[in-house]
Amino acid sequence: MFQADLITSGDTVTIQMSGDLDALSAPSFHEILQQVATRSPKKLCLAMHSLSYISSAGVRGLVFARQKMGDDMEVIVEGANENVAETIRMTGLQHAITIRESFSA
Repeated sequence: MFQADLITSGDTVTIQMSGDLDALSAPSFHEILQQVATRSPKKLCLAMHSLSYISSAGVRGLVFARQKMGDDMEVIVEGANENVAETIRMTGLQHAITIRESFSA
């Protein structure tokens, strides 16, 4: 089961994610990204330490985040396991977002 929690600290919004981000949970992730967009942060950190799996529907959410937030905002994927990180890399999205083991604000 997918779960996401929003944390705001200054000009950074962090979404702590757990479970599986797949076709069933993608609409929920999309809604959370809409909430983030209204806050206009400078950085969006997607904390994926507890995310087990991401499907193509989940990756589409990341693409949406990159497009919706605009070029002025840095999108950072933090702590993704190797399978999740590889799925992101296979799409070429690592050229538009930053993938890190840990986040430093």
